[in-house]
Amino acid sequence: MLCVPLYDMYDDVSNLSWGFTTTLVENSVLIALALGLVYGGVWLARLDWDPEYKRSVVKWNLGVAAGIAALYALVIGLQLWAMGSLKPWILALDGVLFGSVAAFAVGTYSARNERVNDELARSREEYRTLTDDVLDTSEVATFILDSAFNVVWTNQATADYFGLDREAILGHDKRELVEEQIAGRFAEPERFRERVTATYDDNTYTEQFECHMLESEDTDERWLEHWSQPIENGLYEGGRIEHYSDITAIKERERELDLRERKLRELYDIISDPSMTFNDKAERLVDIGRELFDAEYGSFACIDQESGEYTVEAVHADDADIEAGDVIPLGQTHCERTVLTERTLQFETRPFDVEEKDYGTDAGFETYVGTPVYENNNIYGTLCFLDREESDPFDDWQLTMVELMGNWMGYELNRKHLLEERQQRLREQEAKLAEFVDTVDNYAIFTLDTEGLVTSWNAGAEQIKGYSKSEIVGEHFSVFYPEENVEADLPEELLTEAAETGQATHEGWRVRKDGSRFWANVTIAARYEDGEHVGYTKVVEDRTEQRERERTLEHERERLEFMNRIIRHNILNGLNVVGARTRYLDGEDVTAGEADDHLETVIHRVEDMTAVIDTMRTFMDAVLEEADHETEPVSLREALNRKVTLARDTYDDAVFETDDLPDPDVEVRADELVGEVFENVLSNAVVHNDADTPRVDVWTTETTHQATVDAETGEVVPAWRESAVDGNETEERPAIAVHIADDGPGIPDDQKEQILEKGVSELSEPGNGFGLYLVKEMMAAYSGAVDVRDSEMGGTEFELVFLQA
Repeated sequence: MLCVPLYDMYDDVSNLSWGFTTTLVENSVLIALALGLVYGGVWLARLDWDPEYKRSVVKWNLGVAAGIAALYALVIGLQLWAMGSLKPWILALDGVLFGSVAAFAVGTYSARNERVNDELARSREEYRTLTDDVLDTSEVATFILDSAFNVVWTNQATADYFGLDREAILGHDKRELVEEQIAGRFAEPERFRERVTATYDDNTYTEQFECHMLESEDTDERWLEHWSQPIENGLYEGGRIEHYSDITAIKERERELDLRERKLRELYDIISDPSMTFNDKAERLVDIGRELFDAEYGSFACIDQESGEYTVEAVHADDADIEAGDVIPLGQTHCERTVLTERTLQFETRPFDVEEKDYGTDAGFETYVGTPVYENNNIYGTLCFLDREESDPFDDWQLTMVELMGNWMGYELNRKHLLEERQQRLREQEAKLAEFVDTVDNYAIFTLDTEGLVTSWNAGAEQIKGYSKSEIVGEHFSVFYPEENVEADLPEELLTEAAETGQATHEGWRVRKDGSRFWANVTIAARYEDGEHVGYTKVVEDRTEQRERERTLEHERERLEFMNRIIRHNILNGLNVVGARTRYLDGEDVTAGEADDHLETVIHRVEDMTAVIDTMRTFMDAVLEEADHETEPVSLREALNRKVTLARDTYDDAVFETDDLPDPDVEVRADELVGEVFENVLSNAVVHNDADTPRVDVWTTETTHQATVDAETGEVVPAWRESAVDGNETEERPAIAVHIADDGPGIPDDQKEQILEKGVSELSEPGNGFGLYLVKEMMAAYSGAVDVRDSEMGGTEFELVFLQA
């Protein structure tokens, strides 16, 4: 644009011979405008604007200039085409027209900008109103931080809560603000500092926690809830907004609820504690009441209205020379009104018509709450709490607590007096019982302390257990138990059960002073005095003879039932067969050959029944007349070989193998039925075997066996008489074990003990009548043992242990 006036000056001077001054004046305006445009470009370049705004100015400048140039080119072109010459005044007016159009566009643009600025001003005013008039009055203290975590705005609540100068902290680093002016105001400054500054290190999450602000010169004590989150968009994107809500009222309510719960729990713990006396509990309740009302003075007192005496039973007071047992004139107490009105009374400020009462101290009280305590529907006394300063109004729950404590005291007084009367009766009864116990001689009755040491001993205990009183008192009662019971902690377990449930019972072996055992029925009961566990009472009954009679009767019943089954299944079935065959023989159409068959069957059945009867007679001699039954030396090898040979002949499809049999001269304690024992076990190994070719292995081993012997004679005692003889001893005797194993399906573990009981044998099959029951009974008659286990072949192994003769 500067080139245009410069060219015009050159043309005027060179072609028109104008003076330089004249042409300079003519073009001065254009030169000034062009220089102004140059200056504007330099000024624009030096502005601290973003490049996009500078480019916008340049675009507008070049665009408008190009537009006007294009319009002039169009007008000039049209004039030259139409007229062949130019009209300068028309061109000048066209410039005015083009300027008017440009001015209209600029004016419109300016008006729109003014409108936008007005809208912006109005928005700013609304925002100012929101922040200054609304948010600034909010009770939630708010910090707005920019992306560098500098404070850009706060409200008045921040100044109120934290004692900060709002204007002074604007632009201040929030980290430094926390460190220097805020964190130290809290009960846990380090925790507060760590929680807040951690959000600046990782500004990606929402934080929320409670913090306790302590009272200071410029701030009140309060509880605040911190809540903050990152600012994700807008002017302060990347910054953070923090709110601090005052939750003091909520915390005070929670604290009040916690106090109620704690006081109720303390109240329950005290009144339910059996180890505390009534006086101890009353002392503790007075303490609870004083804390509940923040009172200087608390007492529980007995009141005698006739004598006008107020007798202190439990008291706690600040700066007051008064203690339990002191007697105060009732007229010096506010409790006089409580007794007269017979209801709970309270005042936070002493009414004008109520005189000062000093309760025997040096000054009167302004605050009072008291409740009457009843015993048997009569006023016993009062529970009261007082303070010399006026108090805030009491809550209903505080008054309820006082009434609960007063009601419990009344109940406890009733119970205490009833308990005293009952204890007196119990002492009288115990004296009578002790006199009676000392004369009882068929029961051992004695007492133990809490550790299990004997503290008393009656005549029955001395007779049953063999200890005199001087020998046993002070000893631990575990001396009455067999060693295996002591190792298993049975005595301590019984004491623990008695202490926890009140009583423990047990039946089992006990040991006398001389080491002999007896079967005892024992009851241990816990003893209490005044609610305190002081020991145990133990009652012992010697049931050895009764137990042996019961076991003998049960054994006899089982044997008789077994014999009955043998008679019904084996002999009766045989007789039925014989009867049926003889009826055939009696028929008219029976041929000689048929008669021979029937007769042969009858003979075989009679022979079988005869063998069963002979065997039963021997069995009865052994087990039904056990007291006189005697065993004899029997060659074990001979008896085994005979029955194994019989089994091979009987079961053609089975394989019987023998190994390690004893020498022929090795003899064991048995009798003529020992072969029946082997036969039944061998038969059982094949009959219950599901293999195509059952296999049975028989071998013997040398071992020992614990045999019960008579202490005086040394003779072996049969198993069924072991518990019937006092002074029995056990000895390890040499023995031979016969092992009979098969490869059958085996016997489940839970059935191994039952397999030897009656009813397991298949008694319905002739010739197999006694079965394993006979095995068990006869091994007991021989003072031996029988055991059933899994065999290495996968089936079952029977081990029969015989004492060597």
